[in-house]
Amino acid sequence: MSWLSMVWAQARLNQTVLMRQRGLAFSVLLLPLFLAFANTANARSLDTVNGVPAAAFAAVGAIAVVFPFSYMTIATSIVVRREERVYKRLRGSALPTSAIFAGDILHASLLGAVQGVVILVYAITVANAPMPSNVPLMLLAFVLGAAVFAALAIGTAGFIPNYEVAQLVALPVLFISLVGTGMMIPLSALPEWGQRVAELLPLTPVVTMMRTAFLGRDFAQEAAPVVGFLEAFQVSAAGLGIGLLWIGVGLWSTRKYFRWDPRRA
Repeated sequence: MSWLSMVWAQARLNQTVLMRQRGLAFSVLLLPLFLAFANTANARSLDTVNGVPAAAFAAVGAIAVVFPFSYMTIATSIVVRREERVYKRLRGSALPTSAIFAGDILHASLLGAVQGVVILVYAITVANAPMPSNVPLMLLAFVLGAAVFAALAIGTAGFIPNYEVAQLVALPVLFISLVGTGMMIPLSALPEWGQRVAELLPLTPVVTMMRTAFLGRDFAQEAAPVVGFLEAFQVSAAGLGIGLLWIGVGLWSTRKYFRWDPRRA
């Protein structure tokens, strides 16, 4: 069996585990869509944000809602398989460690991609968002978001003792991520130090890159000036650096704290 076949088999195992946990499946599969649609609907009563229609601004940012739920998917599946000693059996097989992690990430990324496409279609057809002005930057932002939250999920799974706690841990991650992007409350309502902290949270640079890719503006600046194709990459460099830093944190935590054996063992 090839490495890719083993990765795909691991991803299918993840999907089977997810569908057996109906409460988690509902949260992971449907809540991102509900939050995205609700956030966009609330913005329709507003006029413009940074020179673009408020509904389009909100809908584009809402695509990134899928990443905190990817965190929930990966972290919870890791904890379940660890506590049920599935990992102990997998490590005794011919399945390499890289295929185990790649399968986890592939499964969550595919779910997020499908949800992202649904939200994207909604943003264009209902919220009147334009087609992305910079598709490569949009894809880069999506890959960055998936990588950041996958690294954080694997890196923090070692601290989570059981399945129930895994869901409780994911809720603050979701809440803080949404607050940091201005989806729950406007960032202007935060004190200046709070706005600076929000800019350094894992999801914020991803959302900013997506809005720049879609709407062709530099949303890192208050006036949100129009930027060209290459300039969009330039103004997104700082956000890319923040995302890579969070990936580094996740990888460091994985190396130091990840556990293959059940915590109760």
